[in-house]
Amino acid sequence: MRTSLGEIETALVSLARSVAIDTGVSSIEELPPFADADKAWSALESSGLLSLRDDGGSVLDLILCAEQFAAALSASPFIGAVLGRELVGATSERIVTSLDGHIAPDALGAERVAFVRAGHTHVTNSDSVILTADRSRVAMTTTSSDVTAISAADEAGFLALTQLLLGADLVGNGIAAIEDAVSYACEREQFGAPVGSFQAVQHLLADAWVDLVAARNSVRSAAWKLGNSTSDAHSAAARAALVASEAGVRGCETATQILGGIGHTWEHLTSVRLRRALMSRALLPAPSEELLCARIGVTPTGAALDDGFDLRDDVVEASFRARLQTWLSTNPVITDWHRQLAAAGFVGVSMPTEAGGFGLPVTCEAIVSEELGDNGFPSPPAIAHLAHALAEFGTTEQREVHLARMLDGSVRWCQGFSEPGAGSDLAAVRTRANIDGDDFVINGRKIWTSEAFQSEWILLLCRTNEHPHRGLSVLLLPLNSPGIEVSTIITAWGSEEFAEVSFTDVRVPKSALLGVEGQGWEIAMSLLAVERGPADIGWISKFRGTASALLSDPTIASRPDVQRVAAWIEALDATVAVTLTDRRNGTFDSTSGSIDKLLMTKVDQLLHDVALQSDSQALFQETSESLERYLWARAASVFGGTSQIQKNIVAQRILGLPRS
Repeated sequence: MRTSLGEIETALVSLARSVAIDTGVSSIEELPPFADADKAWSALESSGLLSLRDDGGSVLDLILCAEQFAAALSASPFIGAVLGRELVGATSERIVTSLDGHIAPDALGAERVAFVRAGHTHVTNSDSVILTADRSRVAMTTTSSDVTAISAADEAGFLALTQLLLGADLVGNGIAAIEDAVSYACEREQFGAPVGSFQAVQHLLADAWVDLVAARNSVRSAAWKLGNSTSDAHSAAARAALVASEAGVRGCETATQILGGIGHTWEHLTSVRLRRALMSRALLPAPSEELLCARIGVTPTGAALDDGFDLRDDVVEASFRARLQTWLSTNPVITDWHRQLAAAGFVGVSMPTEAGGFGLPVTCEAIVSEELGDNGFPSPPAIAHLAHALAEFGTTEQREVHLARMLDGSVRWCQGFSEPGAGSDLAAVRTRANIDGDDFVINGRKIWTSEAFQSEWILLLCRTNEHPHRGLSVLLLPLNSPGIEVSTIITAWGSEEFAEVSFTDVRVPKSALLGVEGQGWEIAMSLLAVERGPADIGWISKFRGTASALLSDPTIASRPDVQRVAAWIEALDATVAVTLTDRRNGTFDSTSGSIDKLLMTKVDQLLHDVALQSDSQALFQETSESLERYLWARAASVFGGTSQIQKNIVAQRILGLPRS
C-alpha cells in the first residue's frame, strides 16, 4: 500500500498548478466575463492536460489537476471539458458537459455541450451564455434542438467521475481559502497581537483544516478505486463527494469568518471562493440510496504498482495478510490472547529482528489491527510504543532483559504518564525521582494508567530536576516494588481498565533509567508518535462493523446521519492510510498524528451518537453496548491528548499560526 504521490504524479501536479495560475484569478477585475476564453482553452490544449485520459492517464491524475485549478480560482473549463471528452471521446471541438441537460458549467469559450439522457450521450449547440453566482466560472444554457445520440454511456462510472472532479474542486478551493485566511490571521492585529494567536481563531482554522485534509484523502482514495474498478468504487465516490461538499463549503465559510469585515466585501476573493464552493456543491449529482447504503471498506486486491499511489497490498503485505487470515480461521478459541498472537508471529511485526521483532513494514502492524477488528477478535496488545521506546533508548542489558518478554506477553507492561495535575501538559509532571546513593527514590501519583492492574512493570515518566522539559526522565520498574499502590478507577461506562498508581518512597537502582537523565521528554514524544497509527486501523475496523450494522437495517439505512457517518469513516480510513505510508517511507511528521487523533475522535463520537439514537431500548436497560460505546466515545476527546490541545498543535505546527 502506498498513498504518497509518485514522481510522475508530482510532475503532473506542478504542470497543472502552472496552467491554473496562468488562467487563475487574483483580483475581482479578472473575473468573467472579462477573462480571456481563448487563452483558457489554448492553455489546456497546449499543456496536454485535456488529453490525459487518451494518453493513459488515471482518474487520480484528473483529480490532482482539478484540485490545482480550483486553488487558483481558474476560469479554465477543465472539469467541463474533461467530462465532455469522457462522453464523446477525443475531439478537436471545445466541448463541455451539462450535468442536467440544461445548464453547462465551466463553459467559457465552448462550442458544443454534451450530456447524458436516458442512457445515451447527446451533443447540442449552446443556446446562450449565463453568468452564475459562481463568478469564477461561466455556464451555458442548452436546448433540446440539434441533439445527436452517440452511444450508451457508463452512467454509473460517469456519475462517479463527476462527483470526484467536483469533490476535488471543493477540496482545492477550500484548502486555498484556509491558507489565505491563515496568512491574513498572521498579519492582522487586534488587542496588540496577531488574531491568529487567539485560541478561538486557531481552533476554527484547525477544525476546517482537519476536515479538508480528510476530504482530500477521501477523494484521492476513491479516485484510485474508480480508476482500478474496485467493487466499492462507485459508493466510495459518492461518500467522498459527500465529505468534500461538507468540508469544502465549511472551509470557505471559516475563511470568511476569520477575515472579518473584509471577508464580506466584494473586493476580496474570499467571497468568490465561497460562491465557487456553493456552486460546486449544487452541481454535485445526487448519489443513489443504494450507493450510500453500500458496505464500507473493501480491501483492494491484486499486485501493487512500482510507483505512486496504490491502495493494494504489496507482495510482502499480501503474503502477511494471507498468513494471518489462515491463522485466525484455525484459532478461534481465545485463552491468553497476547501470548497466542505472539507465538504465531503477529506481535512486534515491525520491530527490528535484532530487537526481537520480525522486521516487516509498519503497514503489517496495521494489517494485524485491521484483520482482528474486521473478524471480531480482540485488539492486539498495546505495547508497540513501549517496545519501540525500549529498543531505541534502552541499554543492551535492558533490551536483553525486557524486550523479548514484553513482546511475547510473558511480562505485562503499562505506561505511567498522566497525573492529576498533568494530563495533556506532560511538562507539568510532578512525580519526583530523587537520587539517593545508587538509587532513585520515587514519590508521586499517576492516574488514568491503562491496564495497570494486569501489569507487572511500568514505564514511568518522572521529574529528576525542575526544568520543564530537560528535567524529565524515564524509569523502568516492577509494580510489586515496596511503596507502590494500585487503585481501580471505575469509568462512566462501567469498566475497570484504568487505575491510579501511587508511589511512596519507592526505591529503584540507577540502572532502571531509560536513556540518560533528562531525556524523558524526547522519549515521551518518540513513544507518543508510535502510539497512534497502526492501532487506529483496528478502531476503524470496529467503526466499520458498527456502521455496517446500521446500514444493513432497512429502517434506518437511508437516514442522512447514518450515511454521513459512513462517509466520514471512509475519509478517516483514507487519512490513516496516508499516515501509515509516511511511517513506512520514513517521512512521518508527528504533527500529522494530531490530525488523525482529531478525525478519529470526530468519527467515534458521530458514529456512536447515531448508533445510540438508533437503539430505542438502550436507555431503558441497566447496561447496553450502545450506551457504553457512546460514553466511551465522549472520552475520546480527552484520552491520548485532548482535542483542544491537538487543535493547538495543528494550528501552530502545521498551519504556522503564532503562539499566544
